[in-house]
Amino acid sequence: MISFIIIGRNEGWKLTICFQSIHKTIEKLKIDNYEIIYVDSKSTDDSIERALKFNKIKVLKLTGKCNPAIARNIGAENSSGDTLFFIDGDMEINSNFLTIIFEDNLLLSHNFISGQLKNINYNKSGKFIGYSWQYYGVLKGDKTYSTTGGVFIIKKFLWAKINGMDNRFKRGEDLDFGLRLTKLGFKLLRKKEIIANHHTIAYTHHSRIWETIFSGDISFSNSFLLRKHILNPEVYVKLVKQYYTLVSFLFLLLVSLIIQNFFVLYFYLIIVLIKTIRTKSKNFFRSIELYFFYIVRDASFIFYLFIPMKKIKESDIKYEIINDI
Repeated sequence: MISFIIIGRNEGWKLTICFQSIHKTIEKLKIDNYEIIYVDSKSTDDSIERALKFNKIKVLKLTGKCNPAIARNIGAENSSGDTLFFIDGDMEINSNFLTIIFEDNLLLSHNFISGQLKNINYNKSGKFIGYSWQYYGVLKGDKTYSTTGGVFIIKKFLWAKINGMDNRFKRGEDLDFGLRLTKLGFKLLRKKEIIANHHTIAYTHHSRIWETIFSGDISFSNSFLLRKHILNPEVYVKLVKQYYTLVSFLFLLLVSLIIQNFFVLYFYLIIVLIKTIRTKSKNFFRSIELYFFYIVRDASFIFYLFIPMKKIKESDIKYEIINDI
């Protein structure tokens, strides 16, 4: 059996497209032994009503603490399949992808697998503004990675081997999950083919980037990720790619302390400028905004390194079954 596990919060029309793409995949591959599980994280829109319009969907609603890690763990806990397909509610599955990764009798060809994710970007008002790729340097061939993302397929025995995801992460739980599996010798195989279209607000949209700063979710999670995997070299590869301006600042700070000349820290501002230019923004004021965003983001990462991560009690994790199958 394959278990399709969808998580979502206020996804609206995108959730409907997600369910439609799953049913299309089931029909195309003529899958008889399957289940669809939707875990809702306290949506205030009509997400649950949209889910209930489809046949054979088990709907669960979180009533306690909410985050993607908790939602995925609850979905897996209520699943019966030996193969788990995790999907975010704003993703539209490419049915052709499954024909590539499944062998006869729907046996997964690899223990832990995903594909290329194509972003269909919108602004805050829902207007389409363009396309982008979620992952870089992957399109020319399949590669193995130590981290994953929100959409992946995994054999259930492997999920159980590390007890699923760490509920403490508000963001970055998928990165931690991949790093823990890598430590056991299981890396993600990312196929060059598109696994899904991701309908999302652009990651560089001005409202979204500052939201990540003020919420503290991303910087806090990434700083916790570093602390948790401080002896794992794979985590440094990930963080250097995302925070190379921060890494350069720390290096230049060390150099300045050694030579007792803080003038070298001005090179950090130059590196941030280069990163801003590489975004190829044609709007001058937008470029200024991005320049200061990178500086504030680096500072918040350092700040959260000294803030402990609170544990989540089992009594804090609650959910109710809205619809069973």
